[in-house]
Amino acid sequence: MAMILPALPVAVEVISSVNALNEFVGWATPHMKAAIRYARNIPRSPDEENTAAQRQIQEKIEQLGDKLGRLKTRIWKLKTTMPKMLDLIDRVEWQSHKEQATVLLPEIKDAVYDAEDLLDEFDYYALKLKVECNKNLGQDHLHNAFMEFLNTIDCDEPNNYTTKVNDIQERLDHLNQQSKDMGLHKAELRFDKSVRPETSSFVNETKIFGRKKELKSLMEKLGVKIPVKSTEKRKLAEGSARMEELPVLPIGNARMTELSVLPIVGMGGMGKTTMAQQICSDSKVKKHFDLIIWTCASDDFDKKRLTKEILEHLGQDTSSNNLNFLMTKLQDCVRSKKFLLVVDDMWDGILKDDGAGWREFCAPLQNGSEGSRILVTTRSPEVAKVISPTYHYELPCLKGDVFWKFFKLCAFGSTSSVDNRESLECIGKNILPKLKGNPLAAKTIGRLLRMDLSTTHWENIMESELWQVEQTENDILPALRLSYMYLPQNLKRCFSIFFFF
Repeated sequence: MAMILPALPVAVEVISSVNALNEFVGWATPHMKAAIRYARNIPRSPDEENTAAQRQIQEKIEQLGDKLGRLKTRIWKLKTTMPKMLDLIDRVEWQSHKEQATVLLPEIKDAVYDAEDLLDEFDYYALKLKVECNKNLGQDHLHNAFMEFLNTIDCDEPNNYTTKVNDIQERLDHLNQQSKDMGLHKAELRFDKSVRPETSSFVNETKIFGRKKELKSLMEKLGVKIPVKSTEKRKLAEGSARMEELPVLPIGNARMTELSVLPIVGMGGMGKTTMAQQICSDSKVKKHFDLIIWTCASDDFDKKRLTKEILEHLGQDTSSNNLNFLMTKLQDCVRSKKFLLVVDDMWDGILKDDGAGWREFCAPLQNGSEGSRILVTTRSPEVAKVISPTYHYELPCLKGDVFWKFFKLCAFGSTSSVDNRESLECIGKNILPKLKGNPLAAKTIGRLLRMDLSTTHWENIMESELWQVEQTENDILPALRLSYMYLPQNLKRCFSIFFFF
């Protein structure tokens, strides 16, 4: 048994399947004899070189070496398959609005999780041997630990490790081929335009609720003069947004002359687009700027597409696909014009190459006259830092009585007389904390509550989680879905864990 102890580190490498087959075979020949006798109770022979026991031992060594070699190769293949499958999960998730992807995605995730569990078991055995080597618990104890692993390979049970690795690899290969057959394998990591509808400058909301201070503050930062009383000015100054002048936008080592960028940052459903629409439709803003232009970046930042959209808005021909030609034309169009350009719903695509695409997109806009502004809405603070390093406006949640009044408007609408309104409002106040001051969440739940003004229905909604209620594409969860999609896989896993709490 003394010969087994120094060989255990090599066994650990075998279990971990890290380039250890040669080391294992070299170790097995002189040392496996005692291990096999120990496990199989093979009696000692006085002359091992010439006995049947020796031949039996030698055959067993070779068989185990072959099995470990095949297992090592299969584990290596499984490990190299895993990154591809994680990438496939990302691609299929981006297409999860399609029925075929919805069916396939859970199967892919289950197979990947099973593969990870199996690889974790190998890591467990490796760690166990390392720990027991360090504890110096004795040769028999260490020998048993190693033989425990060997027995999981050298057994006829249907769930031995060799069978498990083969089965999981076959599942992964089959699912990978299915995704190819369905056309999901090469899906781009962004939503189709049909899923991410474009926005416009036209106001969808007849009334902006609880945002008067924010609206005035933003308009002033855009350079629009708003006559207010001195007391109102003082309240604005005490608000979350300070009244300093906006910085000019850096372009490399130079700076965009007299052109400032104002990012509005907030989570999905906070009303960033609505705020921008209200600004564009305000008569004072229309008088202040010569041109008001709206474009929607969405999650796919394409400077050529955006440049074309701006030119189309200005009534220009956009048949050319030459970016330089298009930008030259845009430069001429904004020359000596004071414009407000709104870029709605900007995502992390802008971060590529340290914002080089954004700077190139902005270059022709420097020809605008003094006071021109770019207003950007985004959920990402990182995006805001790239396009405006020193300042961004963070749109806060609706709070207190303002949010309660807004929620009641969403839930009751224009209905003035409801027999059980007092009871319903009591239930509504219990629902309110779940909505976290998010206007779109209030609209989503309010719409569902308004469908049935009975206490039973309202109590059912109160006892449900937000993700359990039926929602349309304009409700809160679809709005937040894109934020989820941009998370790395390790953080997406947290949502599965949180489900149990």
